[in-house]
Amino acid sequence: MSVKTRNIRNCRGIHCGSDAGYTVRVARILLTMVGIWPRRNTFSNNIKFYIQITIVFFLMCFLLLPHVIYTYFDCENLTKYMKVIAAQVFSLLAIIKIWTILINRNEIRFCLMEMEIQYRDVECEEDRLVMMNTAKIGRIFTIVYLFLGYGGALPYHIILPLISERIVKADNSTQIPLPYLSDYVFFVIEDSPTYEITFVVQMFTSFLIMSLNYGIYSLIASITMHCCGLFEVTNRRIETILKNRDLRGRIADIIQSHLKAIEYSARVGKSLSIVFLSEMLGCTIIICFLEFGVIVEWEDHKTFSMVTYFVLVTSMFVNVFILSFIGDRLKQESERIGQTSYFLPWYDFPTEVAKNIRIIILRASRPSSLSGAKMLDLSLRVFCDVFKTSAAYLNFLRAMTE
Repeated sequence: MSVKTRNIRNCRGIHCGSDAGYTVRVARILLTMVGIWPRRNTFSNNIKFYIQITIVFFLMCFLLLPHVIYTYFDCENLTKYMKVIAAQVFSLLAIIKIWTILINRNEIRFCLMEMEIQYRDVECEEDRLVMMNTAKIGRIFTIVYLFLGYGGALPYHIILPLISERIVKADNSTQIPLPYLSDYVFFVIEDSPTYEITFVVQMFTSFLIMSLNYGIYSLIASITMHCCGLFEVTNRRIETILKNRDLRGRIADIIQSHLKAIEYSARVGKSLSIVFLSEMLGCTIIICFLEFGVIVEWEDHKTFSMVTYFVLVTSMFVNVFILSFIGDRLKQESERIGQTSYFLPWYDFPTEVAKNIRIIILRASRPSSLSGAKMLDLSLRVFCDVFKTSAAYLNFLRAMTE
């Protein structure tokens, strides 16, 4: 390789660190906070990892288990039970996702390292811009997640307890209800300062759960949109193949690029398949109960509570839509490679080049996709199914409570 060529390649990879950092910055911040961001396998990192995970998991159990006990054994009426079960499912999803990320952290770390390598080895500025455009779309999805998620969840956990009906104690003093009404079996929390400490711990833990969920949402949006970017880069190279005089060398580069995109998307799909499945099933249940909460608060003329539940419903719908959109787009981009290859004048190419193009067309006939544990493919059709299923469950709940 000449000095000039080496300099060109160095210039191409000069932005690789900042580009990869931009793609996953929000996910890195949120998941580092809860200790599950994939880090290098060193002794100090492992110690930090186990300490953070132990603390976070203990706090989640401290929040969720007493809340479940209260809901199933001490809750006064069915309507109140229906309204709080969405928070339990949301917390349960966080536990499922945290263990999925932990089990597959080596695979996810490999995907993140591979992303850096792909930004470093970008062929030209046009390919880099294609990848950065998909990264920007992933960042937009992340902003939407954070805006709707925190915009609905923070009022639910902080403001609603403050404006709720006060709890009257035996000595006629009053207390603000806990964000998560709970039954701590082994100790009494009504006395000060235990009650205040529990209140703060519950708010802090709910913030950690939100950061965990939205951090994983951001990670999913970032690396899956990066998969789409890899297919778009391959498609751009096919479209510009006629501008290159060395057809054999160019088609070899295209095949390598296509294979890397397929392998990367397959690795991402395998690492996060349980997360995809739990999100689709869990969000369907959460949407159902949040819709029920909107109706109940509307009938009780509680405007702020109704708006809070409505924002939460919207955030869940947006979450499902974004996952479905990303899965649909990945499938479309992988299919488009076959369509672009088909419309090339490959019949006028040398025999060897024409055979390779036919291989690309054949491989693209089986498009890459994201699936939830091989039980459902993420697509806009699945989003419609979630919408219809949640509406059916809502009708069932309404019939139960009438």
